[in-house]
Amino acid sequence: MYTRHFRAAAVASSLALAVLAPSVASAAHVRSAPFFAPHRITIHAQPNPIVVGDSVVIFGRLFGRNAENRLVVLYHRPLDSPFGFVPVQTTRTGPGGVYEFSRADGRVDTNRQWYVASAGADSRIVSERVVAQVTVNVTGPNGQSEPDGSVLFTGRGYVYTFSGSDDPGKPGARVLLQRQASSRGAANWVTIGRGTLDANGNYSIAHTFVIPSQTGGDADVRILVPNDARNIASPSETLNYEIEQTQNPALTIVPSAYVIDEGQSDTITGVDAQGTGQMLTLWAHTAGQQWSQIATTTTTVGGDYTFSVFPTSNTYYRVNADASVVANALVTQGSTGTSGSTGSSGSSGSTGTTGTTGSTGSTGKGHGRPNLPVSAVAFVGVRVVMTVQTTPTTINQGQSVTFSGSLNPDETGRTIYLERLNATGTQWHVIATNQVGANSQYSLTEQFFVPGTETVRVAIPGSPANQGTATAPITVTIKSIPTTALVPATG
Repeated sequence: MYTRHFRAAAVASSLALAVLAPSVASAAHVRSAPFFAPHRITIHAQPNPIVVGDSVVIFGRLFGRNAENRLVVLYHRPLDSPFGFVPVQTTRTGPGGVYEFSRADGRVDTNRQWYVASAGADSRIVSERVVAQVTVNVTGPNGQSEPDGSVLFTGRGYVYTFSGSDDPGKPGARVLLQRQASSRGAANWVTIGRGTLDANGNYSIAHTFVIPSQTGGDADVRILVPNDARNIASPSETLNYEIEQTQNPALTIVPSAYVIDEGQSDTITGVDAQGTGQMLTLWAHTAGQQWSQIATTTTTVGGDYTFSVFPTSNTYYRVNADASVVANALVTQGSTGTSGSTGSSGSSGSTGTTGTTGSTGSTGKGHGRPNLPVSAVAFVGVRVVMTVQTTPTTINQGQSVTFSGSLNPDETGRTIYLERLNATGTQWHVIATNQVGANSQYSLTEQFFVPGTETVRVAIPGSPANQGTATAPITVTIKSIPTTALVPATG
């Protein structure tokens, strides 16, 4: 616990340190016993939490006599530092005693605490939580890239490598490969692989999938670096994959699209190695339901087949050879009976009568081809369709923007997210959440404090019923305003 410093000596020396001797401004400063000064100063830090590299605005007001044009010193203490608070920036109060650090502390990359001091008064301590920037890239068995939305396969022949970096990375830190068990709740992530950061903050995790998509729900995969003194728990962007069973060469199955929008159709095609004229049955099921037969067809030249499907939610398909039809084509005939022997010649030399023909053998019982093939299971995801309206898109610092719209099919009660693009433009992170309301309508409201532009989007994760989706990027413009308009008049 950090106590307040003695006003007369400690504050004066701190201000002098920050203003007159910047070369020694890194010296630790420990807050001492409280002193009741005639001034009071407030502090606010926005946004919180942030991702490494995001800007932070720190602002507040000095109350008391002659509050204008007073020196304000900003102190920080990184939580992974063994030292106390040190001064890092200075500014002066404006009309009404207001102050603002528009890009506080430069590049903020670790958890830290702040307070300000001015005119013999200390503010409260505020804590800033910082999410590390975790990247992830996936490559397949032959080194090919497997971007978000790709189809992966199970089995020993399919090893996928998850690699990337953590900024700021701590050598030796744990890195977890996780898969979301959507059927047990949106926040339930299961660790399926582990690695560590090297000296440069990089990691690499090789993984072979065993469970295809239909067993574990939609296959959302991410990297997570657990929390430590430096950063709070830091996930990578979530990647969505369709994880298929390895194809059966005797009877293949391939959807024309693995993900479609609500209301669209799809086509299932494949090849039966037995060739032309084979009767096939298409089976399907959705999450939590039993398999059911939905269509039949006959293979064309080369064993090709096609089914048209119209799924309204995530659906799993397989194709079976139809034994009852194949049997008629592959029946085994019984052998024909032998002819009777020819009679011997009579004594008068006349020809004897021909013996009777033996009875024809009975037709053998057909069984069709043994071990009728069954295809692998193919997944077709049905993506939620989302609308969005943004009001307004240009605001003053500290004002709110509302994002609203609807979802189809009905997603009432599910969690929806507002996400911001990070400073490097590579990944999205959550800045606000809400529940989808009645009639599948949603609304998200967020304040913005950093002048400039922000790129955001609305997103909903996948579920066993439907694939997740996100809106196109939305640009919000934040205009700088006088500090007197930004800072609350009280508190």
